[in-house]
This record gives sequence, structure tokens and C-alpha cells, in this order.
Amino acid sequence: MANVAMLVSNRHDPDPRVQKEAEALVKAGHSVCIYAYDRLHEMPMQNEVVNGVKIERIRTEITPYGKIYKTGKGLRAFRSIVKNKLSESPVDIVHCHDQDTCAVGLWWKKSGNGKFIFDAHDLYWTWLLLPNPNSIIRKFGAFLLKRRDKRYAQNADLLIVATGGNGGRKGYREVYQAWREDSLVIMNAENKYSESWTYPKDFTIGYFGNLRDYNMFKNLIKAILLIDENERPKLRIAGAGAASEEIKQLFGKYPEINCLISGRYDHSQLKGLMDECSIQYCLYTSKRGNIEHTIPAKLFSSIACGKKAIVNSNSLTSEICKENEWGWSVDDTDVKGISKIILELKRKWEILSDGENNVLFPFGTFENKINWDSQAEKLVDAYVELKRP
Repeated sequence: MANVAMLVSNRHDPDPRVQKEAEALVKAGHSVCIYAYDRLHEMPMQNEVVNGVKIERIRTEITPYGKIYKTGKGLRAFRSIVKNKLSESPVDIVHCHDQDTCAVGLWWKKSGNGKFIFDAHDLYWTWLLLPNPNSIIRKFGAFLLKRRDKRYAQNADLLIVATGGNGGRKGYREVYQAWREDSLVIMNAENKYSESWTYPKDFTIGYFGNLRDYNMFKNLIKAILLIDENERPKLRIAGAGAASEEIKQLFGKYPEINCLISGRYDHSQLKGLMDECSIQYCLYTSKRGNIEHTIPAKLFSSIACGKKAIVNSNSLTSEICKENEWGWSVDDTDVKGISKIILELKRKWEILSDGENNVLFPFGTFENKINWDSQAEKLVDAYVELKRP
């Protein structure tokens, strides 16, 4: 069995994907310690053990999200601290979640101390484009990050990616194949939370997750304002992120939209939040180039809680939704199209639920065909192969 150090550049409170992977490995007999970056000094307890997984949170000077220079400086300090800790307490495998932790894994491998795993949750370089995809400076920065990503992917002992192609649509696996042939697809799936679901009396659109994509909410507001005020849906939003304050202020300008917003939540609270919504809104800004190849984590969470979703058309997600009857797709730039599908769903909801919440599955039943148990099994098997002499 392996002694594993996992690295993640958030505070891990816990990060659902990282924790699920760590717990699967612990269950298989491995020892796992997660080194997490508490950049805002928010966690009351820095070190703890959760379901057998050791968690050590590391602080540098306070590093706000969204500030490029300060973020880079903070991450360098975080990685330096982790290197010192690994030198003091060596491990067999350094498992790096996303590109911004990979410098430690590559250093560990080149030092001859152990194996390096690159776990690519996203196309990391595209996040730099999110605030302004047309910015020349951001495009150049994304180019440099992409070149660095290539280096890590080619040097990792194991490359894990979050999606594979489906229905003619490329996933991360196909994107990374330009750099190396072999990668392991581990989707951020969820097991069912329950066999019985709760729905609100009134049609409510939910969004529970990271609040980073300001433009997606601008378009959602425009779409809702096109609907007669007597037919507008309710909105329920929860989460934190780099654009959370801006998004709150945006909705504050439109009191005529019935929107309840709350902040950061624990993963254990997700089922309760999902019970407050009729469907989930998973319609992201597509210009930065990541959405075409991804499956949002909140889609898997939504399906695990019995709720379908509105997703991006012409994407891997739309193919998955069509194949599994998980929701509806629309172009994220088509405000009228978004408005139309929201109104159609609200009217259908009112007919099916008759205002008394008497229908168990107002938008039809579906299977949770992609679950975490099957993904965890693939991860454990990959570790077995990695440890072979």
C-alpha cells in the first residue's frame, strides 16, 4: 500500500472530489494526507482527520481570490512549504489536484523520491480567460499556462482527467491526447443521496456552487426580465467564490426578481439546498473554451439529488444530458432562448405538480447511471498498477 500526499490549492472544507478520491484510497488500504491551502485564513482548525483522511491546512499571508499577482505569490509560498514538509516526511506518491500544485509533484519525481500524479479537474489555463475572454493579456497568460500544463501532463506517472468524449464531443481526455496518449477518466460523479426527493411548492431555479462566472448570471437576469412578472420563477443561489460579492450586488439591482442568495455551504448541506429547487442552472459562459469539454460537478450533484438541469448546448454536457434524459440544453448567449425554456419549464411544472407538490418526479424519472462507486474503483485499480515494480 502507498503513502500518499494529495495537494489542493483551496482550503479543503472539504473539496468534494478531492475528499471522495482520498476516502476511496484510504478504504483500499492506502495512507492519505491532504495538504490544503487556507489562503484566506478561514478554517478554525488547520489539521484534522475526516473519514480516515488526514488533512493539513497551510497558511501564507492572506491571498484574495481573483488577484493574479497575489495569487501567484501565495501559491509559490504554499508549494514551498509543502516541499519542506515532504522532505521531512517522505511519501510514495504526490497526487496533485489541478495544475497549480503540479510543480511539487514534478519536483518530487525528478528528485527520485516517488511517483507524480496529475489530476486535471479542469482545463486550468481557461480560468484566466473567464473575466474577459477577449483580453490580449489574458490570452497570452493562458498560452503560458497551457504550455506549463503540457509539461506536467507529459511528465506525470499517471494523468487523470475529469471527462472523456461522448457522442462526437471531445472531453478532456481527447484534449490531452495531443500531448500524451494515455490518461484515466475519473468523472466527478455522485452516488444517490436518497430514494425520495423533496420539491418546493413554487417553481424554483437553483444554483449551488462556486460563484465565479459573473456573465452567466447577467444573462440569466436578462432572460428572467423578459418573462411577465406574474410568471417569473424564483431563484435560489448558494456558494462563494471570486465573483460572489459582484453577483450579490447584481441581483440587488433587480428587486423585482425573487432571488434568495446565501454564502458558502458544507457539502453535507447540499441535499437540503437541492430540496429547495425544482431544477439546477448549469449554463456557463462558453467563450473561455472549457465548457465545451466538461461536465459540471453541479450536474452530477443535481442528478444525485433527483433534479434535472439546464445546460450548455453544443457541448459534452448536452450529449450526456440527452443520452441520460438529465435535462435541457440551450445556447448560453441566446437570452431569448433561455427565457423561453425557463417559461416552458415553469408552466409544465405548474401543470404537473398542480401547486400541491403531489407529483414525485414532475419532469419524469431518470437513472443515475454514472455514479461515484464505479469511478472510485477505477482510481483504486490505477493505484495498484502504479505501485507495480
